[in-house]
Amino acid sequence: MDNKSLKQTQVENESELFINETPEQTAQRNKEAFVFSNNKAIRSIEKYFKFDTLGAIMKKEIIGGITTFLSLMYILTVNPGLVSGTPSINTGAGNMNYFGIFFATALVSGICCIIMGLFANIPVAMSTSMGMNALVSVNIGISGGLGFEGAMIVTMLSSVVFVTVSLTPLRSFIIKSIPKGIVLAIGIGIGLFIAYVGISSMGWLAQENGIPMASVATLKDNYLPIILGSITLLLILFLAFKKIPGAVAIAILSMSVIAIILASTLPSDSKAISLLGSADLRKWEGWNYDFDGFAWNWTSTFKAFGNAKIWTSPVTYISIFVVMLINFFDATGTMAAFTHQLDQKTNQHKEISQKALVIDSMGTMMASVTGTTPLGVFAESAAGIEQGAKTGLAAVVNGILFLLAIIMFPIFKLIPQPITSAACVYIGIMMIKEAAHVEWDKPEFLVPTFLSILFMIATYEIANGVAMAFIGYSFMMMITGKAKKVHPAVYCLSVLFVIYFIAFAFIQVK
Repeated sequence: MDNKSLKQTQVENESELFINETPEQTAQRNKEAFVFSNNKAIRSIEKYFKFDTLGAIMKKEIIGGITTFLSLMYILTVNPGLVSGTPSINTGAGNMNYFGIFFATALVSGICCIIMGLFANIPVAMSTSMGMNALVSVNIGISGGLGFEGAMIVTMLSSVVFVTVSLTPLRSFIIKSIPKGIVLAIGIGIGLFIAYVGISSMGWLAQENGIPMASVATLKDNYLPIILGSITLLLILFLAFKKIPGAVAIAILSMSVIAIILASTLPSDSKAISLLGSADLRKWEGWNYDFDGFAWNWTSTFKAFGNAKIWTSPVTYISIFVVMLINFFDATGTMAAFTHQLDQKTNQHKEISQKALVIDSMGTMMASVTGTTPLGVFAESAAGIEQGAKTGLAAVVNGILFLLAIIMFPIFKLIPQPITSAACVYIGIMMIKEAAHVEWDKPEFLVPTFLSILFMIATYEIANGVAMAFIGYSFMMMITGKAKKVHPAVYCLSVLFVIYFIAFAFIQVK
């Protein structure tokens, strides 16, 4: 083994020293062990992303980025499929254009991932938030009667407030007031939420309007995707625990080949391949791009600013408040969990990056302006971090793949969701390990952890779990005689979340 390989192996295997080291000591040890590449271009990349301080390895950054993308690429088909069902506010004008949503989703996701990587230097991917897309499309656009134009305008206005708050010290102040036990609770909840999304996408759960139901699906119809998805998960676990680099990516790509062969050879009307339809080569539509549809989504939205129906509806103003709160705490809670996860890997991420918070909020604004639902940091980023990603290079890889997906979408679309969903279950397995650090004997952490997990899964919305974690913590601290130990900001947030639930009730689907 050469000197460079030996030193990098030492950096990888010494994470147990973090418990006895300060961040400065860890950074110094990493610098002493790291050897920069002799290649000028690679050396520049390593220096820019601070490979030496973070103890990063180029191969793992790339594998981590690819793994994260493979884990979340389902959003490129799921989001357009869900949001394209939203009609125009103008009767007879038709629904929001499918390709327009896909193009906006891939474009803004790619740009924001690259910006996140280059300026915040964390391996966190951004794309349109699941749950939020259903809220914007179904609750606001359809049930709220605002059409897709009104729903996009609502997200634009809420994002302006979101960006304003993120540019001030307020968001960082709020984050610093959150107890570590609540951050752990939110992280565990997110892990189980992702796993719940995974088993649903495999076909295990019944669905209604794209939302998983607490009911086992018709297994005789879904047995093939369930089997393929489950085998993919088993393969990931086997490769991961054998410490094979790129375990998630290898499993997804290899099982996708099998899924494509089966979906393309079995009878096309077979219920067994209903969830594998995207992998059927016989239904391949070629290289078609409806850019006129994208332009129509955009122009229709901006013309609707003059529609009085939007501004006279109470749903508009309630929705602006609700969407802003969900954006704020969905992303904040997820970012806090990732910061903790990265800190376990590097001992360098003690606080959430202010740059990351600003980029996250600006991504939401960019999404609404281009014609897609709000962006947020994606929980599936945990898959890349587990594969060894430590720097923003992994996020840049994500961004490049999102942009390539615009051209290669007909090919990317062949990878079926039941296969990629196995990565979500794996993430949940990895993130549940944090439960060992929860102080279960203290009711002020026991109750909010339980409520956070329960509400994230049961309501299919991360922000709801975050809300219940705060409310549960504040309540338990009061009844256990520790009320004075709670930061005033936490009490304010708890009250705000109660108001949020009341406001949300007025835009829920009936």
